[in-house]
Amino acid sequence: LQEKTVTLDIVRQLGKMLERNLNVKVVYTREKDIFIPLWKRTQIANNAGGDVFISVHANSTTKSSKISGFETFLLRVGKTEDAIEVAKRENSVIALEDKTYQYTNLSDAKLIVATMAQNADMKASEDLADMIQQNMSKKIQSKDRGVKQAGFHVLVGASMPNVLVEVGFLSNENEARNLNKHQYRKKIATALYDS
Repeated sequence: LQEKTVTLDIVRQLGKMLERNLNVKVVYTREKDIFIPLWKRTQIANNAGGDVFISVHANSTTKSSKISGFETFLLRVGKTEDAIEVAKRENSVIALEDKTYQYTNLSDAKLIVATMAQNADMKASEDLADMIQQNMSKKIQSKDRGVKQAGFHVLVGASMPNVLVEVGFLSNENEARNLNKHQYRKKIATALYDS
């Protein structure tokens, strides 16, 4: 099971719910199995005048196959080693990109400057993250790992409330089995929609 299979299905289902029930325009950073550089994802959202930016991911770890759960991240200096590790893993896809874009090294000082630029939307991002965690807890049987903060390149530069959601661990056999089911992914999409 690959992350792209899980996340693309969740995002498509969420988008259909939003368009059908709220009559809003959903702008996808991708609608098929193609790679979009991290920097370009927020650029797409900004250029579209987006109101909310949600980056959906599926987690994995080599620490233990017993680790499970969902978590939502805000762009800030990471407070825990686990959060910093997740950001490093998600940011590592930069190695797959062609070298036409120069990313800023997200040291603590540079990350603080990046988050200050998004400060106007920070409270809305925090509220959205809290709602996502609450609604995911109601919809799926998995550990609520909480709202965390870390330096994700995919969130840098978003000019609207923004979060990164890790919907579960592919490295956990039971969670991967669930994430492989369309109905389970629909529950996640519904939780995101409710949020």
